[in-house]
Amino acid sequence: MKALLSALSWPEWRAHPWRQLMALLAVALGVALGFSVQLINASALDEFGAAVRSVSGTPDLQLRAAEAPAFGGAGFDETLYARVAAQPQVEVASPVVEVSAVARAAGGERVPLRVLGVDAFAVVQIAPDLVPRPREGAAATSVIDPQAVFLNAAARERLGDGPLTLLAAQGEVSLRVAGSTAAAGAPTVVMDLAGAQALFGRLGRLQRIDLRLQPGADAQAVAQALQLPAGVRVARPDEGQARMASLSRAYRVNLTVLALVALFTGGFLVFSVMALSVARRVPQFALLGVLGLSARERLQLVLAEGALLGAAGSVLGLLLGAALAAAALRWLGGDLGGGYFQGLAPRLHWRADLALLYGALGVAVALLGAWVPARQAQALAPAQALKGLGLEGGRHAPAWLGPALLLAATGLS
Repeated sequence: MKALLSALSWPEWRAHPWRQLMALLAVALGVALGFSVQLINASALDEFGAAVRSVSGTPDLQLRAAEAPAFGGAGFDETLYARVAAQPQVEVASPVVEVSAVARAAGGERVPLRVLGVDAFAVVQIAPDLVPRPREGAAATSVIDPQAVFLNAAARERLGDGPLTLLAAQGEVSLRVAGSTAAAGAPTVVMDLAGAQALFGRLGRLQRIDLRLQPGADAQAVAQALQLPAGVRVARPDEGQARMASLSRAYRVNLTVLALVALFTGGFLVFSVMALSVARRVPQFALLGVLGLSARERLQLVLAEGALLGAAGSVLGLLLGAALAAAALRWLGGDLGGGYFQGLAPRLHWRADLALLYGALGVAVALLGAWVPARQAQALAPAQALKGLGLEGGRHAPAWLGPALLLAATGLS
């Protein structure tokens, strides 16, 4: 019986394919926009997290200056380092000078950089990606040369391997590129700790100390035992990624809500298409109802049509969303111009959980749009419909429902 009804339904769908196509594309567009926004943000956060882990390594704790690492951030007194390193529960302490700076490329372009001054003999135990790697033929002592710098891949791509012109406290200085470093993420320059302090007017100052604790040591107890001075705080290694996720949350929610508007517009179009389809097939529903097709089976059949429309739209939307995300990451970056992930060039990271979520959401919205037409088909009185009374046998929504929904929408706004 269901197969017969499906065969009777096919001419209706074939006669007006643009209606079904419009509903399918609307669902696909909503799924694509929502999926691409989440995919872009997830890819950017993953890349940012990888860059943070590369630059920070795997410390158990970090002691950081309270102010941002720019020219105005003076940091804290380096004498704290000796006291911290002497703590019995601290296995390794790695001092770091961290400065935001600007370099001048060969063509005159100004390139923002992160400059990290490190102790090459301590950093190897905590952040191997920051270890300076002298180029072939360079002296091994270049890792402690105050005039030598080591560039990561992003910095080499922007600045090349020639002399590095850096804007420092005393003006423009030319430094020798002595090798590379494996640090990921935005353009980063690694140099000797003392050289960075002298170059940026930070003599006797540090921006952070990375700590590796003894096995079994309680991080909270160690932090309390250090009795840190004012202007120094204890930070977790993953704090930067959590802070960036928090900063970008408002922009992400805004774009997601706009995408969901498109998705629920698709649900409305599914409702329109299914309602018109049910209205035009009333004689077929009535005839088959008289022949034995139950009201529940009529409901299930219309919902199955809506689910099929939603599934096709979701598959198309996921493919389109992945393509949109890849294009946006390539041309606009991981923040779509929002300024949250400057300097990063994230690659697309496919997320199966997000694909399943938005695929299911597309099907659910299509089912929601098909629900009222399906209920109309279920409530159809076959005898009355055969007499030309159409869907009049169905139930009507109460008159107060429309104004109530308007009031609720006003309050939610």
